[in-house]
Amino acid sequence: MNQLRFDIPEILSLIGLSQCVYVLVYMLFRAGDIKRALLPFLYFSVLGMAFFFDFSQDFIGAEFRHFGDMRWAAWFMGPPLSVLLIIQIAQISRIPRLFNFWVLFLVPAAYVGAKMATLRAGDCTQLPGCAFYVEMLMVTGLVAGALSMLLIWANRGIMDGLHAERGGKDRYWLILTLVFVNLFFLGTMLLGLSPILGIEQARLIRTCLGIGLVYLTGTSLFRIYPQAMSLIERRNRDMSSDEIGLAKRIEAMIELEKVYHEPGYNRADLARELKIPESVISKVTNIHFGKSLPQILNERRVEDAKRMLRETNAPVKVIAGEVGFNSMASFNRIFRDITAMTPSDYRNSVQEKSE
Repeated sequence: MNQLRFDIPEILSLIGLSQCVYVLVYMLFRAGDIKRALLPFLYFSVLGMAFFFDFSQDFIGAEFRHFGDMRWAAWFMGPPLSVLLIIQIAQISRIPRLFNFWVLFLVPAAYVGAKMATLRAGDCTQLPGCAFYVEMLMVTGLVAGALSMLLIWANRGIMDGLHAERGGKDRYWLILTLVFVNLFFLGTMLLGLSPILGIEQARLIRTCLGIGLVYLTGTSLFRIYPQAMSLIERRNRDMSSDEIGLAKRIEAMIELEKVYHEPGYNRADLARELKIPESVISKVTNIHFGKSLPQILNERRVEDAKRMLRETNAPVKVIAGEVGFNSMASFNRIFRDITAMTPSDYRNSVQEKSE
């Protein structure tokens, strides 16, 4: 009678898979708002699939022609999903904006690129099992991962002020963990293409990284998301269905229409557009957002100002008017209150970091 034996990589993969299943089950019972839990759920599902493919390679890998491709895709979808998860963690009450989801197309593009490069080289009659094709998948996967990490750089302003928020330090360190583990993952896979490390050793390190990432990220999310979700649920219980609907309308006007870009736009303007009393606006924003409307509008203005200060050379005075401030005095004061520095100092600090 043959005994079923597992080697060390298979045991490690099984541990990682078990951790992912545990996190997913926990989230199913504690997620609250499924919309906001969708990205974490997808992230741990894909990571669980990656562990499963590693564990089952010797059992079912030979039976499926594209098993290696699926295994590659599961691992290299990690960085793009991590980027979206980082953006959501930074702005815990909102999911990332739709245009950020372009990163999910990088891995399919990398897959197509690897196939085309292999077919053009003409070194392989069949792609599965072809050494050149495996190397091209690794190269294009690394490019996709590096490009996805650039989105964090483009959104680096989302971490400003996290230390000052309730629970912000936990989120800040979780974000740094995700960033550095993903960079270490990409660096390990790059070394796997060289004689320094080798692909099998790189995969073993990758598995250990994945296990550590699941443990650290899972335990951190257990602290962060239940608190955030329970806070949102508690706020919604304090409002009627009409008030919840009104909160969604206000959210859309702020997030999509960016009404705050109109100079001096305030509660009276919003109440007039929605044809409701200002007192109702105040009640709904305070309960739903946990902040007053002026705070919300000014925070959005400052966020847009930071982006323009980073990405353009427009004069500070012009930026102040573009994002909705009536005067330089109020712009400087509010910007300093939120970021602890003046707009000019912020621009200078960004330029110094990029040099």
